[in-house]
Amino acid sequence: MFQSQSQNIKEHSVRIVSTAFLLFFLITSPVRAAINGVAAVVNGEMITAFDLQAETAPEAMRRGLNPKDPNQAAAIEELTKATLERMINNIILTQEAQRLKISVGDSEVDNEIQQIMSRNKMTPEEFQRQLQIQRTTEKDFRERIRSSILRNRLLANMVGRKVIVTKEEIADYYNQHKQTFMNNQKVRFAVIVYPPTENAEAQAARIRSGKLSFEQAARQVSVGPRAQEGGDVGVVDWNSLDPTWQDRLSQLKPGDVSGLFEVNNGLKGQLKLLSMESGDGQTLEEATPQIERILREPKLQERFREYSEQLRKRAVVEIRQ
Repeated sequence: MFQSQSQNIKEHSVRIVSTAFLLFFLITSPVRAAINGVAAVVNGEMITAFDLQAETAPEAMRRGLNPKDPNQAAAIEELTKATLERMINNIILTQEAQRLKISVGDSEVDNEIQQIMSRNKMTPEEFQRQLQIQRTTEKDFRERIRSSILRNRLLANMVGRKVIVTKEEIADYYNQHKQTFMNNQKVRFAVIVYPPTENAEAQAARIRSGKLSFEQAARQVSVGPRAQEGGDVGVVDWNSLDPTWQDRLSQLKPGDVSGLFEVNNGLKGQLKLLSMESGDGQTLEEATPQIERILREPKLQERFREYSEQLRKRAVVEIRQ
């Protein structure tokens, strides 16, 4: 999807770089499982050492970890163990979804990717560039999206009906956040997405001190949308924004810059509010569906954590490292 001949060449180049790093990572990693060995077995399904390292290597690169540096050995080993735990949990959830005959079609994955591109105002070319920056292929990205949809569907089927948001909770939230519930509210903002090789904290400090403007930083280092325009994404509908971004922007006045936060798949970024066009205030009834979604999310995550722990206890997991 979205691939031209030049994009295929780029993806092939990225795969070569990632494979070269992976082989180096395997040779120098403090985790001593053999390359063709087994890292873990989950209900009879194997996670090979190669698969584990393949999953770990991109995140190590994003964090700027050098497997050749002995001072970073502990950090790499900690990352590898955390990655293995995540892989184990994902397999358990996928197996449970398969047992319950839950599936996700290609068209659903396509639709989710289109929504991601739309929300971020990304062209197909920018989408491919983001994949390269994050050291992943479109095939791997699609599988992550598929797994995410699968787990969310499992969550909805198994624990969603058990989560209740009361009318009192909705009314309290509405009264505390009335200014954020508007019809036709528009916002104009700029964004910086720092690449994994960039010291985001240092850049943020320079912006904060006035040594570097937000727009200069965007043009110099951002891998986000419209970097050469200072990160200005233009006017967007407030309700189309991710709740995390809404929360960050709602704390700013025009001209203010947010602190660092995770904007996408482990990448850090900052936002600058340029203008806010207020709409008509929503009534409690109008705002209720959105508030209910906001309040349900943390409750769902807590129930999902409990559900995942129950599945893990029932699973037969053998870690061989």
